[in-house]
Amino acid sequence: MSGIKAIVSALAALAVIAALRANAAPDVAKLPTSPCRLPGVARSARCGVLDVLEDPDQPGGRRLPIHVAIVPAASGKPLADPIVVLMGGPGEDAIGAAELYAAQFAPLLADRDLLLVDQRGTGRSAALRCDLFSSETAAESLRDFFPLDAVKSCKVRLQAVADLTRYSYLYFARDLEQVRRALGFGPVNLFAGSYGTRAAQVYMRAYPHSVRTAYLGSVVPIDMQGPLDFAKTAQTAIDHMFENCKNDSACHTAFPNLQNEFHQIMVRLASGSVRVSLPGHVDLVALDRGRVAEWFRARLYRPREAVTLPWTIHRAYAGDWTPIVGGILAGARELDKNISLGLFFSITCSEDMPFVREQDVASQTHDTFLGDYRLRQQQAACEEWPRGALPKDYRHPIQSDVPALFVTGDMDGGTPVSFTNRVAQGFSKHVAVVIHGQGHTEWNDCVATMYQHLVRSASVAGLDSQPCPAIPLPPFKT
Repeated sequence: MSGIKAIVSALAALAVIAALRANAAPDVAKLPTSPCRLPGVARSARCGVLDVLEDPDQPGGRRLPIHVAIVPAASGKPLADPIVVLMGGPGEDAIGAAELYAAQFAPLLADRDLLLVDQRGTGRSAALRCDLFSSETAAESLRDFFPLDAVKSCKVRLQAVADLTRYSYLYFARDLEQVRRALGFGPVNLFAGSYGTRAAQVYMRAYPHSVRTAYLGSVVPIDMQGPLDFAKTAQTAIDHMFENCKNDSACHTAFPNLQNEFHQIMVRLASGSVRVSLPGHVDLVALDRGRVAEWFRARLYRPREAVTLPWTIHRAYAGDWTPIVGGILAGARELDKNISLGLFFSITCSEDMPFVREQDVASQTHDTFLGDYRLRQQQAACEEWPRGALPKDYRHPIQSDVPALFVTGDMDGGTPVSFTNRVAQGFSKHVAVVIHGQGHTEWNDCVATMYQHLVRSASVAGLDSQPCPAIPLPPFKT
C-alpha cells in the first residue's frame, strides 16, 4: 500500500503544480469595489469580494469569498504599483490591521494605494477559527500549548465547511494574483513580516513578473523545519536576556542570581511539584514545565516583553506563580482571537512538520530550556490535521532578481539573523539590515526611510551606505 500512496501523493502534487503555476492562472473579470470605512482610517476606503474556487481542480466545487480593502492614494491619482501587506502567524488577517499600516506607510500613500487582502482562511475570507482555550478546561492550557481534544474538535467542525488541504500558501498566491489582475494593478510592492515572508517567497516564485519590490522583515525560510528551530533560537535569546540583565546595574542589583533562579524554577516544574490555583477550580492544578518554557519563549520575541522576565522569574522562585499562570491563560485567549488556527495548522502541518527528521530532534533541542516540548505539541496536533500536497521543488530556496530589503532585529527571539542569511543569498538585488536592540517584526524611523527609498526608486542602491542607529533597550522591570 505504501507504493500506491506514494504514487497518489505524487499525482496530487503534480495536480497542484498544474493548477497553481503562473501560466495556469485563469482570466479574471474586473473586481468591483464600493466605498467602505475601515476602523481607524480617516479617509474612505474601497472594499470588494472576489469569488474563487476553493479547489482550482474542481470547477463546480465550493467557492470562497476573498475580501479585499483598498486605502486609496491621497492624491486621487495612484500609481499602478500598490503596497500589498502579507501577514504572519500564519493566520493573521490583513484588513483588520488597516489602521496600523495606513499610518505606517502614510508618506508613500500620497500617490500609491494600500491593498489589503484577507488570505483564504483568515479574517473576512472564510476564516478557519479554532477555540483551543476554554475557561472550563483552563487546566489543560497549563499543560498543553495545543490541547489535543480541542484540536480534534476543531478539525471535525471545519472539515464540514472546508477542504483543509486547500489552504496552503500556494493557493493564497493564486488568489492574490487573481486579485491583482482583477483590480488592474501592475507589479506590486510586497510588504511581509514573519510567516508573511513565506507567502512572499511563494508568490515571487509563482509570479515573478508581478512583484516590483519586496520588504522581508524577520524572514522565515521556505525550507525551515518549524518548531525544530525554536529551541536553539530561544536559548540564544534567553542567554542574551541574562547577559543584558547582568550588564544593567538596576536589573543585576535586583536579581543578582537570575540564571540560578531560572534553573531552580525549571527543576521544580520538572518534578511535577508546582500546583497553582485557577478561578472556578476547587483543587490546585499542575503547572507543566514545557508549557511554562513555551510561554517564556514567546516573551523573548521582542525586548519590551523580554525585560519583564527577570522580575517574573524572581517571583516564581519566591513561590509566586501568578504572573506566569495569568500570562499563559491570557496568551491562550489571545491566540484564539488573533490567529485563525485552522489555517495555521493547514499551512504548518503540510509545509513544515512533514520535513522534521526524528534523527535531528535530539541534537537540535538538547541542552536548551525549551527542549522538544513545542515540537512534540505541534507534531501531535498535525497528526490529526489533513495534509496537503506540495510540488517537489516547493521547499527549494528561491532565486529572485526583485529588489528586496531584509530587516532583522538582533534581539529577535523568533527569527534570528541566520534566517535572513539563508534567504537573502537567493536575491541578486538585496540589502540585509540588522537593527541592534530591535525584536521581531519591529519598525522604526530609520527602517521607514529605507523602505520609502526602496518603493519610490525600485532599487536597493545606497541603502547599505548608512547603518541604522541602535535602538535603546527598554528598562528592566524590577
